[in-house]
Amino acid sequence: MERFVAKGSRRRWIILLLFFGLLFLAAVAFHRTILTAMGEHLLAQDKLEKSDADLVLSGEDGDGTRTRKAVDLYKQGWVKKVVLSGARGSFGHYETDYSGPLALSLGVPQKDLIIIPSRARSTLEEANAVIPQMERAGIHSMILVTSNFHSSRARRYFRRVCGDRMRVLVCPADNEFFHPDSWWQTREGMKYFLWETVKFWTSYFE
Repeated sequence: MERFVAKGSRRRWIILLLFFGLLFLAAVAFHRTILTAMGEHLLAQDKLEKSDADLVLSGEDGDGTRTRKAVDLYKQGWVKKVVLSGARGSFGHYETDYSGPLALSLGVPQKDLIIIPSRARSTLEEANAVIPQMERAGIHSMILVTSNFHSSRARRYFRRVCGDRMRVLVCPADNEFFHPDSWWQTREGMKYFLWETVKFWTSYFE
C-alpha cells in the first residue's frame, strides 16, 4: 500500500514538472507576444468623431508630444477648441506656462485656446477640476489627449466623472520611452509599464 502511494506521489510530481516545463517553454517561445499584449492592455484608442474640443492632460514629457498631437487634431478639423490642462510644478510654474505658448506657436489662435491651470495631483483630481470649467465653456464632447501608456486609465476616470453629460473619446500620443511592443527592453520602458500597471489596477478602488 505504501509503495502504491509513493508511486502515485511520484507520478503527480512528474506531471507537475512536465506542466511547468511546458509552461516555461511556451513563455520563452511566445514571450514577445505575451509581453506586447500586456503593454497594449494599458492603451486605449477610440474611433475619432468631430468634437467640441480636445483636452491635453498634464504630464507632458519630451518636447510636448501631447500638445503637438492635440494641435494636429485641431488642424485636421476634428475639434474646434484646444484645451490645455496644466498642473502646478517646480518653482511655482504651471505646465500650461509652457504648453500654451507651444500651441500658439504651432498655429492655434488665441480665441480657440482654453487654458486651465490647476493644483491637481492625480488624474482623477484633474478630471474633477477640469470638466466643470469645460462645461461652463459650453463643451459637450471632447477628445482626450494623453500619453499612450496612460490612455486607458485616463479614459476610465474622465468617463466616470463626465457621466452622460459629455462624450469622451481618447486619442493617445506616442511616448518616446514606452512602446507596447518593446517596453521590456529598456529601463525606462519597464518603469513606465510597472508604475502604470499598479495605477491601472488600483484605479478600480478609487
